Amino acid sequence: MALAEAKALAADLLVLPWDEERIARAALEVATALLAASPRVSWEGMSLPTAVSARLHTLGIWWVDAAGLGSEAKLADRLLIIASSLGFGSARTGVASSAIAAYAATFGGTGARRRGGAAVRPRIVPPGDDAAYLAPFPVALLDLDDDLAEILRGLGLTTLGQLAALEADEVDARFGPEGLAAHRRARGVDTRGPSTPRDDALPAVEVDLGGSVATAEPLLFVLRGALATLGEALRAKGLAARELTIALRLDDGSTAERAVRPARATSHADALFDHCRTALETWQLPEPATGLVLRAAITVPAAGEQGDLLAPRWADPAALTAAFDRIRGSEGSDAVAIPEARDAHLPEDGGAWASAETQRHGGTEAQRHRAWGPRLSVPLCARASVPTAALRLLGAPVPVHVRLGREGLAAFRHADCWHDVTGWSGPERLAPRWWLGVGAVRDYYATRTADGALWLLYRATGGQWFLEGWWD
Repeated sequence: MALAEAKALAADLLVLPWDEERIARAALEVATALLAASPRVSWEGMSLPTAVSARLHTLGIWWVDAAGLGSEAKLADRLLIIASSLGFGSARTGVASSAIAAYAATFGGTGARRRGGAAVRPRIVPPGDDAAYLAPFPVALLDLDDDLAEILRGLGLTTLGQLAALEADEVDARFGPEGLAAHRRARGVDTRGPSTPRDDALPAVEVDLGGSVATAEPLLFVLRGALATLGEALRAKGLAARELTIALRLDDGSTAERAVRPARATSHADALFDHCRTALETWQLPEPATGLVLRAAITVPAAGEQGDLLAPRWADPAALTAAFDRIRGSEGSDAVAIPEARDAHLPEDGGAWASAETQRHGGTEAQRHRAWGPRLSVPLCARASVPTAALRLLGAPVPVHVRLGREGLAAFRHADCWHDVTGWSGPERLAPRWWLGVGAVRDYYATRTADGALWLLYRATGGQWFLEGWWD
């Protein structure tokens, strides 16, 4: 209500300013407590201060992912216990496959309230029943814009079931993006929450070739783009393809299909392309093709996120294996090397690159590549507060000119460029192979330059300085 009206009803009303920061801190406290029950929690967020009275309830909604956590009923009970410990005695829980259905289910069971001494169990919507469960709920559950809500009421669309029964194209054309988003939620497809929602339709890509194609080359060109689109659709649903179906529309109106099963379920376009290319190149078609349809026939939950092929956290095992096999086939069996950590006191001996073939058969030292530093093996680097990083060694130490100042190292010149030194640690004196009496003593320095880079330099016995590598 308006402030004047409220003061007329309560003369001693205390008016507090809206404090978004305070609300955000409180929401973070609740989300942190809920993380004890599930590793994936998100807050609905603030839609305030506009329309405060209409949207106040959105501040008190947290989405908690129940996937893979066992009993949903036990999880709901645990959430209520956590909420009660925070002082929310009237908290409610609901469990469903979509966020909107879970929210609606909070009105079907309170859990924290008691009737006649017995706790009311939280409402759990069975998988696949979200749309049917939502059908009798009023459209007001969607918290729509006032104009759209008024239009729907004028058309007699008062329940989610009535809205969901409309065709998506009609809704989009008449009500625009907001109406289409409301239509999807009415059908139980909701993008909110900590997990990627999934609907029942498996991804498919259809391409009209624009003419008759009798050879595999044009089909392969179209196939690559279709697989990229299909891969994006799979990743958006958190899925990986276990089996694909390639359907070709032929010139005589018939359709030819072939199933493709990759070695591992994946959504990576390059890995899928290798398998599909083999299928197309060996396919003897009775008629030229006029169209291509690519479908994900069988999918499984993705084992991990898709991303950069060479980043360990993002790598797709199938795509990685396929890429390395192609490299070995074109460049030789030793073209792909594996980092091997070693226990050594010299940076250059801290690791090495070993080919998979050499590692399998236990190759000789001469077969190893130039040493590689997978870890900071020089103690002085730890004293220089170096973060965890990879030590990159040059192919061979490079002579550099060093300028000394009153504080020690002031600058060094490498590749016709002077680098100003802002900090250094050392020297640390190391003998290459002291136990054999081989090699001259070196004094190592970890050096930080003005651009933030960290370099590894050493001074040989004769006073000559060398640059051996850097960290990144």
